[in-house]
Amino acid sequence: MNALIPSTEAASRITAALPFLSVETVPLRDAIGRVLRESLIADRPLPPYRRATMDGIAFRFTPARSVRIAGLHAAGDPPPRPLLDGEAWEIMTGAQVPEDCDTLVPYEEVAITGGMATLSGEVVPGRFIHEVGSDAREGEILVAVGTRVGAMEIAIAASIGKAELKVSQRPRITLLTTGDEAVPIDALPLPWQIRRSNGPMLEAMLRDHAKVSHHHLPDDEELLGKAVDQALATSDLIILCGGISKGKHDHVRPVIEARLGAPAFHGIRQRPGKPLAFWAGPPPIFALPGNPVSVLATFVHYVLPALGLMQGGEPAPRLQIPLASTLDPHPTLTWLLPCRISTKGEAVPLPPQNSGDFVSVAGATHVLEIPPGPATLPAGTMVSTSSFRI
Repeated sequence: MNALIPSTEAASRITAALPFLSVETVPLRDAIGRVLRESLIADRPLPPYRRATMDGIAFRFTPARSVRIAGLHAAGDPPPRPLLDGEAWEIMTGAQVPEDCDTLVPYEEVAITGGMATLSGEVVPGRFIHEVGSDAREGEILVAVGTRVGAMEIAIAASIGKAELKVSQRPRITLLTTGDEAVPIDALPLPWQIRRSNGPMLEAMLRDHAKVSHHHLPDDEELLGKAVDQALATSDLIILCGGISKGKHDHVRPVIEARLGAPAFHGIRQRPGKPLAFWAGPPPIFALPGNPVSVLATFVHYVLPALGLMQGGEPAPRLQIPLASTLDPHPTLTWLLPCRISTKGEAVPLPPQNSGDFVSVAGATHVLEIPPGPATLPAGTMVSTSSFRI
């Protein structure tokens, strides 16, 4: 490893080195989870007409407590005839409120008998009428470029007639896990072996972000080199898992260094994940440690934000959450600590016994970033976490 650098410096070096992925146009139904490379702009005011927000009756304000029903005006109907004095329309939610109506009273406050409506509640002009352009003006940006497309962004795009969207290409990621001791999950391990878990974990977390090609390799420098050469030719990002520490069979650094030169960094003042290394590429390469908790923590803290930035997304916001219990920081290392967010909105720390103890972090939803320090953090202390969920 090189001299250890702070976690903030590592994040800065990663951000400075990341390329942007190309833009492609996809059908709206295929845009979910992608990052917008165009803004969504209102093609007309929203709402485009005066919209009824309740089922009831609509009329021009009058101090009278009863009005005649002129007929029914439903959602999707064209404008009706003008009302006569003392008349009202029965109106349905979503219908265009006629221009000569300024008052809407919901059915819950109306009794209709023999074509006459008697009002029982307070009559307030303008209530329950969604005015033209009160949500957005024509030409206003509704969703900014760089936003990740979710269900509501799909709805907004549909509402402005966008059958296709310009989005970032899904990154092609090659995931290379290593280790002679790790056997397939359907194998019966010998007493000195374990089943492979890092690959399935990372594939699960990458599924919504990228196209992933996963290969597991033995601790063999030649085979690793061949796999890396192929990945360099076909990937937008490479993630290696294991083989980056100081062991005799840790071949990742020499293999990558022979192809891309010295890493941007190798070693961070943090736990877990101290041996994390990064090459600017092209393509960028993350070399994660092999212990499962280290893999989880460094992937969530460094790789997921990088994926968002490569796709043109905004930097992931940092959330401030109160601790649910006391916590003793490491005196010299930043602690990447898995936690779960309780129903009270508090961070419940899930400290593993060591970086291989992934059972203890079951149920984790986020990774806290606890700065080094000598003092115990009492319950209620605000701590930082990425908005990315595990």
